[in-house]
Amino acid sequence: MDSSSTSVSIGKFPFDYTEEQVLEIARSVGPVLDLKLLFDELTGKSKGYAIISYGDNETAASAVRNLNYMTLPNGRFLKCAFINDYDSSSKERLPPLPLGVQIHPNQNVQQVISNILSNIDSTTALQILKEAKSMSLDNPKLTKLLLDRFPQLAHALVELSLISNTTNADLIELTLNKKQPVLNELSYDHVTLLKSIHNMPEVELETLDESKRAIVTQIKQEIDKGSYGQIV
Repeated sequence: MDSSSTSVSIGKFPFDYTEEQVLEIARSVGPVLDLKLLFDELTGKSKGYAIISYGDNETAASAVRNLNYMTLPNGRFLKCAFINDYDSSSKERLPPLPLGVQIHPNQNVQQVISNILSNIDSTTALQILKEAKSMSLDNPKLTKLLLDRFPQLAHALVELSLISNTTNADLIELTLNKKQPVLNELSYDHVTLLKSIHNMPEVELETLDESKRAIVTQIKQEIDKGSYGQIV
């Protein structure tokens, strides 16, 4: 990892930690410019992993020295390491972004985005889309890096397109990538999670509430169809 970076990753904290709890840990070594708590796109639950951006390398280095192997209340050890905050091809750095929104266990990313954007009118939605288009034309590499790092922004842009009537559901369907993911493109944790869902006993499935049971059932069907590759 790049030891001159101003960003670090911290992980191994409990999945139920909120951004505020993680931020408190990160701030113990110095001011934090940005914090991104990472969530599993499949389940909407925390990965127990976050990206922290500090204002300078000295603070980031202090975080690695002091937070790595720090003992947590549950007896586990925190992991902290440098990450490269530059895109290797464009050498562009993302500006500090606002803190994200906490996703509760009964929510998913799409629901949270829809709720946030529900009060935006079509004029405002169109203006945001114009600004996004302008950014993509002025700096396409940085725009790609932004969307790669934060795919939830792509969901938000699609929602804004619907609000502003610049697209419709049929056109969105035509643009979806139907390519079947290759197994070796999935992380080990992702494959393990999919296998555990597929092998979930019917008795355990019946203990879930209706919405969660529907999600698990749908995932099982997608696994059987091979949508995620050769999982089983």
